[in-house]
Amino acid sequence: MTQISSKIRKDFPFFDTNKNRANIIYFDNAATTQKPRVVINAVSDFYSSYNSNVHRGGYLLANRATEMFELTRELIQKYINSKSKEEIIFTSGTTQSVNLVAHSFIKKFLKKGDTILVSKMEHHSNIVPWQLACKQYGLKIKELALKIDGTINLNFLKKIKNTSIKLIVFQHVSNVTGAENNIKEIINVCKKHNIYTFIDGAQAIAHKKIDVQSINCDFYCFSGHKCLGPTGTGILFGKKELLEIMPPYMGGGEMIDSVNLQNSSWNKLPYKFEAGTPNIAGFIGLGKAFLYLKKIGLHKINALEQELINTLYKELKKIENIVFYSSAQGSTICTFNIKGIHSYDLGALLNEQGVCVRTGHLCAQPATKLFKTNSFIRISLSFYNTQEEIFQFITCLNKSIKILLK
Repeated sequence: MTQISSKIRKDFPFFDTNKNRANIIYFDNAATTQKPRVVINAVSDFYSSYNSNVHRGGYLLANRATEMFELTRELIQKYINSKSKEEIIFTSGTTQSVNLVAHSFIKKFLKKGDTILVSKMEHHSNIVPWQLACKQYGLKIKELALKIDGTINLNFLKKIKNTSIKLIVFQHVSNVTGAENNIKEIINVCKKHNIYTFIDGAQAIAHKKIDVQSINCDFYCFSGHKCLGPTGTGILFGKKELLEIMPPYMGGGEMIDSVNLQNSSWNKLPYKFEAGTPNIAGFIGLGKAFLYLKKIGLHKINALEQELINTLYKELKKIENIVFYSSAQGSTICTFNIKGIHSYDLGALLNEQGVCVRTGHLCAQPATKLFKTNSFIRISLSFYNTQEEIFQFITCLNKSIKILLK
């Protein structure tokens, strides 16, 4: 283990907790990441020291809670370079962010007969909400053409002549293959055709530099728990001029300006879309997660992760009958199958040896059909993983294959 990796791992209590199981290997970071001590301490400190509601009380504890809560909004605004804090909406995660836009945006900006483009590579959470909204508002979903690697086919977009297409929704980075879409070029093409853009950035935020002004997308979202933060936290970025026109997604406390029995008026942005008591501790922890990422630096994170993924592919390519659905080009996700072995069987044997990997359709059933399979084995790495873990994993994998092919 390098000196850098050893130092970083000391920041994560998860690895200390499992010292009694020295062989435990966590390779499911695309599903959720482990949390650094500063995040865990921030959540604990809130509940232990100044637990109170935000934006409501006028006393000291409430003011401190509100200050820490809103500090996270400022940190994220700067991290993704949005124009203002009003464009940063706190949600429970990517799923709620998609649902919010699917209903509030469509209701105001699209009309019956309009079309939304969605690809077969999307996570279920970036398919189902659009299906529900389209059925409710009389819209159509059409398939977005892809290249052989699962990324969006720009030639298809450039040739669009259907003026009913009003919105395109897509992943920044695939949770299946790890392939990155050329989002800036996609958006440039969409702008020429007056098509709005919604980007699922769940798999990108912990690994890529995100600049929403440079990208010029209309919406961008991600989940906190995939970038070292607590579960139940998410961010939706939306252009202010769109968010101001969109109606509220949920009603309740905080999102109102005035209320009577017949009518109500809405709070200003971003609170118009943040009904009810939020996950205060979670968002305070999320702020610490972004400070931690900033402290290490994306340049160092990318360098560490690329070394890991290069080693992983080098070793996996030595295994007979392996079928890859991903590549080592700039991604922390490696998806594969072994011919003649079901992914669930392989995952079960790896689990018995303390290896945590993801198996199945990866919440992307249309993608399994696209790649002519019914399930995958997915390894997803983070900068706190080590070379030693990869070599141990390969040993466990070979052992499992040998057992299953007897």
